[in-house]
Amino acid sequence: MKYVQIGHAHEVEIHGRPARGSPLASPTTLVPVRIIVSAPAKVNLALRVGPPRLDGFHPLDTVFEALDVYDDVLASLPVPDKLDSVTLTITGLGKDLPTDGTNLAVRAAELLRERCGVAEGVTLHITKRIPIAAGMAGGSADAAGTLVACNELWGLGLSTEELLELGGELGSDVPFAMMGGFAHGVGRGEQLTPIESGVRHHWVLLTSTEGLSTPAVFREFDTLMGYTRVPETLVADTVELRKALTDGDGDGAALPLLMINDLEQPALSLRSDLLQTMRALRSRGHFALLSGSGPTIAVLAPSAYEADQLAEEFRELFPQHGVLRANGPVGAAQINDSAASLGNDPTAQNDQAAPVEKTQGTGPAAHVTEVKEEA
Repeated sequence: MKYVQIGHAHEVEIHGRPARGSPLASPTTLVPVRIIVSAPAKVNLALRVGPPRLDGFHPLDTVFEALDVYDDVLASLPVPDKLDSVTLTITGLGKDLPTDGTNLAVRAAELLRERCGVAEGVTLHITKRIPIAAGMAGGSADAAGTLVACNELWGLGLSTEELLELGGELGSDVPFAMMGGFAHGVGRGEQLTPIESGVRHHWVLLTSTEGLSTPAVFREFDTLMGYTRVPETLVADTVELRKALTDGDGDGAALPLLMINDLEQPALSLRSDLLQTMRALRSRGHFALLSGSGPTIAVLAPSAYEADQLAEEFRELFPQHGVLRANGPVGAAQINDSAASLGNDPTAQNDQAAPVEKTQGTGPAAHVTEVKEEA
């Protein structure tokens, strides 16, 4: 993290704290000129879905796991001719994604500006490694990384709880990227409770070049189930899975019986190619789970070594899919001065995990690396 010394100007108060809508008053104040935040992908160990509510949202009961596949969000002070603008560039897997106000990262920065009265803009650059429209919450990770980065860049000092609340307004999966580890999610998935567990998982992820629309999967789910909107709905729970994780049994042979994704059937009914891959995996005795609303298929291996071996095998067996190795759980979206955003090939297989160190803690401040430089 790089800092510069700023000169005299007025202060503004944000939620009772000094914050920067313009530079702070003290002539010796150090403010960051750029922040790099690495935000993790996710897999749903279970995803139970109820009938749609009157507002159109489906009640969920889900268990998240954060994976060591990361997007990096670089937030910098804006250039002189765009001091009050939020601008975005993207490299890596998302180089063709929109960079205007429809992008969730831009929306995150604008939401933070609006709620905290920040006049200053920000220049965002995202290096994407999380597959797009893959059921791994890559867009949500970018929004979470943006919230954490801009909170630091603008000196807002918002708490974890405040950032989680803002994240929930942006999307159901955004708060989890700021929590990490294992977590239980209800509501739309944004109401989170951390799950303390010493369990480790080793995954092989089969990705697709063609995405799968989450709204389309939910519509197919309603069609298959014969659901219509109702005032109050019930949803199956994940109690036994959460107990297995907290008791340390979450890597045992019984785990697959508890890992149920109610969106798997509708997703596979929309994509016959995924159905064929899932059948091929299960016929070979592998435990395979659709990640979220798909199309990524997550295969759980007994050990890191066996996961590495499976990854090599799958590259030959399933050439129509991309293959990623991932481990979990990992910590939350975090500031990381050692991230690889500015030099490594973001599409390389071995460049999934930008940070050199990860923690199992939760919250945006799980690990911070700072380099202070006075101008």
